[in-house]
Amino acid sequence: MNKLIKLLSIAVLSVGLLGGCASQVYHDYIMSGQVVTVDDKQVVVCVSDTDGLKEHQVFNVYRTVFDATAISEGEDGYSREFVGKIRLGKTKDEHFAEAIVLDGELARYDMVEFDRGF
Repeated sequence: MNKLIKLLSIAVLSVGLLGGCASQVYHDYIMSGQVVTVDDKQVVVCVSDTDGLKEHQVFNVYRTVFDATAISEGEDGYSREFVGKIRLGKTKDEHFAEAIVLDGELARYDMVEFDRGF
């Protein structure tokens, strides 16, 4: 019983820490970057920390898509679909950077995959 309480406590704490976009843990380990606005070929990207990013770096952008026809047991129906590339511009503050769409049709909430070696 004591073990069950410990496991439930860890699970609740984990969900609380990872639950919000404002959480630094969420930004650093789950989310790479997210498109927050799109205006023609200009986008703003939410990132964990702009310190390690350099202007003119190019990154791939993906969209999470759902396939409602996924019916096999264990299939979740979600997949990542490549939608384009961006080139970073100037940083706005420690969490946001401007970018230009190099290729593709991007939309709000698309995910930018950063190379963790930057």
